[in-house]
Amino acid sequence: MIGQDMGFLNIFDKLTKKELPQENYLSLTITPDRILALIWTFDNDELKPLGFGKKTFQNIDSLTHQAAVAIDQAGQKAKSDVAKTVFGLSSYWFEEDNLSDQTLKILKRLSSDLELDSEAFVSLASAASYFLKLEDSAAPKAILVGVFSQTPELAFCEVHLIENNKTLATNKFKGIVNPEKIRQLISRLKQEDKDLPSRIVVYGSNEDFVQKLQKLDWQGLFVHEPKIEFLDDEKVAKAVSATQARDILGHEPTSEENLAEKPKETEEKKADDFGFIEEDILLTESQNEHVSHEGNKDKKEIEETEENKNLEDKENKHDYAIAQDEQQNLIVPDITEEEPQPKVNKSSFISRIPSINSFKKITIALAIILALALLGSFALAQSLTSAEVLIKVNARNAESDFKLDVTTASNSKSASQISGQEIQGSAANSQKAVATGTKTIGEYAQGEITVLNWTKEPKNFQNGIIVITKNGLKFTLDADIEVASRSALTPGQNNVKVKAQEFGTSSNIDSGNDFTFQQYDELLYSAKNDQAITGGNEKQVTVVAQEDLAKLEKSLTDSVLEKARNNLREKVSAQKLHDSAEIVKIVKKDFDKKVDEEASLINLDMSIEVSAIIYTEEDLKKQLAATVNKDLSKDHEVRFEDISIPEVKAVRNNNVLTLNGRFQSRLIPRFNDEEMKDKISGKNTKETRAIIKTIPEVSDVQINFSPNLPFVDTIPRDKSKITFKVEAS
Repeated sequence: MIGQDMGFLNIFDKLTKKELPQENYLSLTITPDRILALIWTFDNDELKPLGFGKKTFQNIDSLTHQAAVAIDQAGQKAKSDVAKTVFGLSSYWFEEDNLSDQTLKILKRLSSDLELDSEAFVSLASAASYFLKLEDSAAPKAILVGVFSQTPELAFCEVHLIENNKTLATNKFKGIVNPEKIRQLISRLKQEDKDLPSRIVVYGSNEDFVQKLQKLDWQGLFVHEPKIEFLDDEKVAKAVSATQARDILGHEPTSEENLAEKPKETEEKKADDFGFIEEDILLTESQNEHVSHEGNKDKKEIEETEENKNLEDKENKHDYAIAQDEQQNLIVPDITEEEPQPKVNKSSFISRIPSINSFKKITIALAIILALALLGSFALAQSLTSAEVLIKVNARNAESDFKLDVTTASNSKSASQISGQEIQGSAANSQKAVATGTKTIGEYAQGEITVLNWTKEPKNFQNGIIVITKNGLKFTLDADIEVASRSALTPGQNNVKVKAQEFGTSSNIDSGNDFTFQQYDELLYSAKNDQAITGGNEKQVTVVAQEDLAKLEKSLTDSVLEKARNNLREKVSAQKLHDSAEIVKIVKKDFDKKVDEEASLINLDMSIEVSAIIYTEEDLKKQLAATVNKDLSKDHEVRFEDISIPEVKAVRNNNVLTLNGRFQSRLIPRFNDEEMKDKISGKNTKETRAIIKTIPEVSDVQINFSPNLPFVDTIPRDKSKITFKVEAS
């Protein structure tokens, strides 16, 4: 099987083996169309899932983004962040038994962009096999079926035959599959003299597909009706996590659900340079002895079979040699040896020759029959036979520039215009992105001060007037107040609420501070606080940056535009479509967050329409031929089928598509079909060729009759049965 259970990425930094750490881990499962993220930890030896998330993707370019969203979903549920990661990969990402070069680049990019400490990878088949082993408390014997996506570009299927923790056979198929196709793939797993296990485990698809498999007729493939089970996405993610936990512990883990606790292995396996055990899902000692015994037995049986086969081949060769010798020694009778002939009665023999008079009568009758046959053939030919006259001419080549418009208007009759058709394609989608901006926010300190009026007149102070401490901290009045005049040496007083001009803890002050007014003399008016002014704080939050919106818009625009163009191309059959003939219109573009708004994710909904003007190349060639023929003499012409257009450029302007280019044409003699039919009707082929070859440019004439009757060599007199075909050379 791929990677022989657990393989290790040589693209990551090597890890040293550690004791069981008290931290969280991430299993990141990647199929052809979705990403599954499971954050988990250890509770003693028990595997404890903390958070699960999943996202689908439609192309490789969006894989990193969707992986970030899936991890973020799992992280929100787990209330934790992780770095140490193991990848679970379907067979889609492998070439034979190794990761493809593209897969290695993708995993490198994921690890770098998402800052993951990537440790290893495991195939989904191996993970599922190990998961079944933990559930059943025994090595599974089953057929694993992975069905992914129903989109033609991403559709993929893998089937595996597993037994004793080993993958014995694998089949893959790229494309959309139905239950019957699954049956065909499973049938190819069947080995000689060995029945398939009557257990099928499906993952990657859905329960509706499993129900379709259950209704399928499996007779002739299994001894018993197979039991069909389904592993949903969360179980697949747990299977990858269980395999990861097995390598960290050095023995089988337990889980929160139905995975029974297993005894620890006493023999420590040798770790590779990465700190993980190669082939993490191993056989027990008794199973190894059984496999070894069976292997020796199989080897012995194979040797005996080969020996019997060689002996049988020798016997066959010996028998064949004897047969050859016997054939060479066959006695063949001499066929040249004369045999006695029977005696012939002369008188009876002579009586069989007809008389001379009878011979003449027969000859005359045959001649009459032949003449009637010829006359009948001629009459039949004239009534049934059609003639196609193929005229080969020496053409003169010409090359010219052209410019004309393709218009959708129904009244386009100009010589420089041809009719076209406007078509539209549309698509819509949404996409999320992770916000990367940062911003400091906080609360403003608030409290109460006492305003003092040292003048002899009462004073009104308006809301918003600024007072300042000796340290330069500014506060504003939160209301309008009136302060009475002083009485003797006692100033007028009134209390009012104030608020700091800047948020943060720096505006929190104790009681007993003196304040001055920014716009008044401190000898006339002042203030003090008898109580502390508090409540100021600050923090840094993640917000939406302008660059986040720009990147998300570009990514989604490219994706939706390509879908809209594909939708447009589906409506084109034999017409010509130029990319420059398209007009792109963004119908909808809605962000759910604004710049500087606090958020961790941004969502964008977008819909795009693409319109284009299309035309048929035949219409273009006919218009070019008509334009050229206007300037030619009546003896020559250019046919549209003899025109080729090696170069054309298109420019779209509203409802008109302007075409500029060059075309090549062939100048041939102009034939008057009716006059030519008058000249050749009723003539034989020799006369017909001679008549047509009088035209100077004609190089050859061929005549094809249909049906091709014997002795027919005459052009039909019925002109409707005569057609001409001209070939330019």
